[in-house]
Amino acid sequence: MGNGLIERGIGYSDIDEARAAAERLAESRGEAMSQANVEIVKRGLALANAGDWDAAFALYHPDAAYQDLQHGPDMAGSASRAFGLRRVVAMSTDVYDEFGAEVYEYIDADPWVVCDTRWYGRSKDSSVPVDVRVADTYEMRDGKIARAVMGYPVPTALKAVGFDE
Repeated sequence: MGNGLIERGIGYSDIDEARAAAERLAESRGEAMSQANVEIVKRGLALANAGDWDAAFALYHPDAAYQDLQHGPDMAGSASRAFGLRRVVAMSTDVYDEFGAEVYEYIDADPWVVCDTRWYGRSKDSSVPVDVRVADTYEMRDGKIARAVMGYPVPTALKAVGFDE
């Protein structure tokens, strides 16, 4: 796990499949579960929801990468390093009056954390609400968030984390 930071994240559209995949992957690697990983993910999402982006970004690895396969129109689908991540956040907060995440469940599968997450927002221009529920999976490295990938279909996510059924 290193310093407990998220290294990589994979999104699942089905929480049960995501949980099972993360548990199988951890078991196949002989890795113990770690509640510390869950606490870091919880802290990062709480800081982001509070609008404390500087504190949230302090949890990211300097080489962190982000990918959203279900991003909105005119929104960045990927970013890397601090500048790119801040750009994605700025785009989201500029477009939405309300923007945040609600996690219904955290599953610890060290070094993975699987989250059953509802992402929501309300457009500034049209007041159109955005509401999507996905399973996001984060991998920890060196105590920092090193990569987050959101919105993968389950089979693609399983392959991406090296677990083919």
